[in-house]
Amino acid sequence: MRVRVLLNKCCWSAVFAASAGVTLAGCGGGDANPPAVSIEQSGSTAAPAQASAPAHQPAVEVTASNSVEAPANPATSAAMQAPAPSQRTTPAQLTSTQQASGSNAQVAAGPAQGAADMQINAGATAAAGQPELPPPLTAAELAAEMNLDNVPDGTPTELLTYMNNLTAVPFPDNATPQELRQFATKVYSNVITAADKLLVSQGASSEERRNAVQFKFNAYEMLIQILPNQAEEIRQERIQFAQHIAQAKDPEVSRFARLFLFEQMLAQFAAGEPSLFQPVLEDSRYIIEDPNADIMHFGVAENAATVFARMGHTNEAVSILSMMKNSFTGAKDEKLAARAAELDDMIMQYKILGTMMAAANGDEAAEDQLVAAIRAWIATKQKDDLEPLQMLSTIEMQMEDYRKMQVASKLANMMLEFYGNHPDPQVVESVKISVSNAAKRTGLIAKPFVVEGNNLNGTPFDWSQYKGKWVLVDFWATWCPICIEEMENIKQVYQKYRAKGFEVVSVNLDDDPRARSAFFQSNALPWPTVVSADPDNTGFSDPNAQRCGVEALPFLVFVGPDGTVVEINPRGERLEELLQSVLNQGAGGVGSLSNPTVGAMQQVPGATAPVNRGQVSPPQQVPSTADADVSLKVVR
Repeated sequence: MRVRVLLNKCCWSAVFAASAGVTLAGCGGGDANPPAVSIEQSGSTAAPAQASAPAHQPAVEVTASNSVEAPANPATSAAMQAPAPSQRTTPAQLTSTQQASGSNAQVAAGPAQGAADMQINAGATAAAGQPELPPPLTAAELAAEMNLDNVPDGTPTELLTYMNNLTAVPFPDNATPQELRQFATKVYSNVITAADKLLVSQGASSEERRNAVQFKFNAYEMLIQILPNQAEEIRQERIQFAQHIAQAKDPEVSRFARLFLFEQMLAQFAAGEPSLFQPVLEDSRYIIEDPNADIMHFGVAENAATVFARMGHTNEAVSILSMMKNSFTGAKDEKLAARAAELDDMIMQYKILGTMMAAANGDEAAEDQLVAAIRAWIATKQKDDLEPLQMLSTIEMQMEDYRKMQVASKLANMMLEFYGNHPDPQVVESVKISVSNAAKRTGLIAKPFVVEGNNLNGTPFDWSQYKGKWVLVDFWATWCPICIEEMENIKQVYQKYRAKGFEVVSVNLDDDPRARSAFFQSNALPWPTVVSADPDNTGFSDPNAQRCGVEALPFLVFVGPDGTVVEINPRGERLEELLQSVLNQGAGGVGSLSNPTVGAMQQVPGATAPVNRGQVSPPQQVPSTADADVSLKVVR
């Protein structure tokens, strides 16, 4: 078994808090990309869009949240942010995610600046006492008023103003989905036409041409989402346009296009094209060494470092960041110099990530190095900076998942050492609870295990019937989508190995029995589900969860025929690897499973550590301790 780490952003901080930093797949954090187009709603009101000249940053939206704002590439964003099975969820995180996303459909996926953020929101009623507003324009009336059938000629300044006005227009609130799609298509097609007119204008300045290119790229992005059936054709047209202007005599325009093309290659590499490893690495260096490099180059190179780290190539990520540090320190551009000054912290965090991966993959020397590296990093932080605490909690749970219980215990003790006397009593209490739960989880190994409670029909559950079998105990809840996703993997393994003595028992941690009942009305599990026999102690207060220190879901416990725990959290392919190992060894034994090697391992060219494409156990995200309850529960 080998480790694969999935990252989105550029430093550890967003893994552990809502601040900027490395974000692991599906955990969120950092700048959010606008959602994909959805205009299948009616009876809604459009929100006005931002109206400003476009400012470019990498389309691969994986940089730290303090980076320069930019248009996002939804295809890349999906590749960087797809949920991984090894994530874990808490009720608070699910609620906050739902609140953040809202219930309104959106037709937005363009840049943070320069293109319409078209939202179709629920209609709002006029406040009492205010004068009645005139009826809104229909899509046809608005199109006529904007003269969408005629893209005007004009000076470069006039054309840029026209494009800016188009992308700032509020969309009609009384149109059908089909009318909205037609209206939006016309708007962004006109932007492309106006941009083409500006690009052939003899009097256009370099900056005006570059802005026109940015408007055109943004318009392509919107059309890709508005017209999904034509998306591939539009993407190809956009690539051809970029390739054409990459040869332009205007260096500003050609440089812009070349960076865009690099981002497309980076997106393909992030999506799993290993042959692009060397080209991306070499082009990253060219970008950094460009004598005209600016904040745009910085963002693109930073993205590349993040992608390399996400793919498991932490040495390459650190190399890119170190080159950026050397090249951009002392730059005349104050913003660029300031960003370069921030890289030391990011470099340290990526080194920690690489050491963690090495330790997880069996390098015993790396275990002590990891503890020392984290300790050194904490020493660079202020006492009131809770980012290291969040990181400690995250990596501690990772070490549990990688069966490095001694390292996990050292990290838990470090949490107490540095934050057990924090001036905020909520932080102190949260740390104590988190460390106590960690001790419960790591203490499960090789100890007798029991499941108590009731079956769904209210009868007592009989754990004794599982003596002599290999049993997976799955703690889950209906509000946890990752739990439901993991169940599909468990079902496949269950069907394959049940005849060989493998069983599954689910422990449901829903606080609301109605949610559980609704789930089972449309779903069935081929194994028993246990619930708390005490209606006053449900959810994470379930006695089973309390004994195990469960604070994030899903949580799995693998129990041997003798009734003792063999391993916790065998997720994804690891579950079948583990079963194959114990079944091949007969009764087996905990000691023989400390470093299992069963399972297909694939080496990614240039990787700092072998990558098992089936085992996905990335670091998790801890909610910000700025929240009122100062929770250290993590997404698994």
